[in-house]
Amino acid sequence: MDRKEFLKSACGVGVCGCALNMLGAASLLHAAAPAAQPAAEPPAEDRRLAFARYQMANLLGFMANDAPAEACAGIIEKTGRECAKVSQLGVKFKGDPERYFATAKKAWGTDFLWDKEKGVVTVAVAEGDCGCPLVDKKRTPAVWCNCSVGYQKENFEAIFGRPVQVSLKESKLSGGKRCVFEVKLS
Repeated sequence: MDRKEFLKSACGVGVCGCALNMLGAASLLHAAAPAAQPAAEPPAEDRRLAFARYQMANLLGFMANDAPAEACAGIIEKTGRECAKVSQLGVKFKGDPERYFATAKKAWGTDFLWDKEKGVVTVAVAEGDCGCPLVDKKRTPAVWCNCSVGYQKENFEAIFGRPVQVSLKESKLSGGKRCVFEVKLS
């Protein structure tokens, strides 16, 4: 299997889970899938995705233990930016943040608080498991949440058409009930 095929199977038709969840498409994919057949063992694709999650958790753990924290966070943030570029979600809402907020609230349960005077948007992702298909909730270290920082940064820069700063205030992988981001417009 080449890289493109792997990303399509691991990230759902070439768009990462974070974007699919934002658009509510994950449930559409599940609804369109054929009914599961009772089986003694999971299909080969499920085993491969489980193994990819296991290896991703290992890689992240190695990075977190062996690389400077700032360098590790920066590399992972770039991964999130690439995920956002693939989904083109921010581009679809360019210049219309309120429509983005409403769409995300309806499709994914994400809450937004926009203080226009201060130029700060607080993003609070709905409770539940992490939406990333690469996360093994038992093993993936919280350093992976920097991927979501990059994802938010890329999307909000596209929506607002200018640089933003994003900080993670709470995350599910760190034991929080929600992921909460603070987005500051530059």
